[in-house]
Amino acid sequence: MNIDAFISQLPHLPLKSRASLPEKSGIYYIIDDQSIIWYIGKSQNLRSRWVGKSHHRIYQLEKQRKRVFTVYYELVDKTQLDTVENQRIEYYNPQLNGTIVKTKKLRPTETLLRETLTAIASYSFILGVEPPRKDDPSFVAKCQSYSVDRRTQKSVLPLSVIHICINLTEFKIEKQRTVFTLLRNVFKKRLNYSNNWSLHPDTKRYEKYGTFLTRRLLVNGFAIEVSKVNKEVLEKIQDYDFTQIAGINMRVVNENTLNILKETCKLNEVGLAIYSLKQNYNNEEMSHFDIFDHQALQRLNPYKMDLVKLLFNEEINTDKFKNFLIEQKPKLEDNNCLSSRLVNLAAKKIYLHNLLTERGLDINKYQVNKYLEKIPTDNNYIDNNSNRIMKVYVKSFLHQLYVEATVDKAFWLLLEEYLSDFIKLSLNQNDPYLTVQLRKSLPYGKISITLNGKWKTDIPFGTKDNMSYVEVINIITQRLNSSGISKLKFSFSMS
Repeated sequence: MNIDAFISQLPHLPLKSRASLPEKSGIYYIIDDQSIIWYIGKSQNLRSRWVGKSHHRIYQLEKQRKRVFTVYYELVDKTQLDTVENQRIEYYNPQLNGTIVKTKKLRPTETLLRETLTAIASYSFILGVEPPRKDDPSFVAKCQSYSVDRRTQKSVLPLSVIHICINLTEFKIEKQRTVFTLLRNVFKKRLNYSNNWSLHPDTKRYEKYGTFLTRRLLVNGFAIEVSKVNKEVLEKIQDYDFTQIAGINMRVVNENTLNILKETCKLNEVGLAIYSLKQNYNNEEMSHFDIFDHQALQRLNPYKMDLVKLLFNEEINTDKFKNFLIEQKPKLEDNNCLSSRLVNLAAKKIYLHNLLTERGLDINKYQVNKYLEKIPTDNNYIDNNSNRIMKVYVKSFLHQLYVEATVDKAFWLLLEEYLSDFIKLSLNQNDPYLTVQLRKSLPYGKISITLNGKWKTDIPFGTKDNMSYVEVINIITQRLNSSGISKLKFSFSMS
């Protein structure tokens, strides 16, 4: 049923702005841009009911990508919610009420915060709380002039920011890269939470040089930022007070200590470090960035009480997360203890190397050896795609133009003799070639290859001599079936 005059007069806001719903009891109506009523429900706290992605219908609504939803709400006393909801559902007969939906259970972000803080509390302290940056136009202007975009993200500007410092030396691990691997496990993305810790875009690059960049989590009206603290700064902290954040006990610097740090330190994405009025660590003149980072620290106020109000207060396994880092440390210090992903990658490379060698193929061709011979030895290993893939060109079945694609070098070397009729490694000057912008409009074939029941890749293919798609796959099928490659499976599709 469509909305009527009664619903149209109710207060409303876009579904994507549901975090601005009032914290009052009432009936809510989910209406699409065609004025169709999709769902009617009740809540003793409208905002809490829809916070993040906690509502059981949110995924069902998000799948309707061509529709724009609005939340209308009617404030109703808590004692009347059941009666009014039943009346409205019976009268309007919404689309989704009464239907069964498979829901993805999401845990609230505040639970993730509490679990993380429990894990790092012994190594960390609260530095202070920063008022919303939107209320300080001059500071925002400086951020923008220095291209410090992460400090002025729209989602962060209206929020107070609670700054937490983590002392990496407390982990007592000699290898810096092992420390970063440990921290990646602490702040890693978890798919079943409403929100996750966000990383600075340069995190991977900086960690190669031994630098930990700030992690951030938006939760219950606050931004929580965790940065490292330099060893020299710790010498200026004489003592700590104790407080709570989201119900988790943590150390906090008191007002006197914070004032000392404001005079002598600077704060940026790299963390809390000593600030010198005359020179930096490279004996160079202080840059405008250093001065700005020093001034940024002045904006912090003392953190004196628990500011993060718990909306769900889920029970967490305190013992598990208190011991998380202790249990992880010996595993990560043992370089032979690879993650399951890297164990599988190492096995894949060894398998492909042996298979190519057994079949008499030259693994130096296309520099396949550079990729296959680099085997993971610890959990800091990063696979290099530039060594793994290469460009190829295939002719579309529709317009007879060549399209650029990529293949896995090792798989291509294995299957080259069976597929080379329908894939080119380079084009001649007279070959008709399509620009990147229009590539999606030209269909070409794709072979999904599986080796040994576990290692997969896709290889593109095109037409030759105006052959049809069916003619090409019949030829390739016949060739691959007679290739003698053990445990080879394949299937075809169009791009």
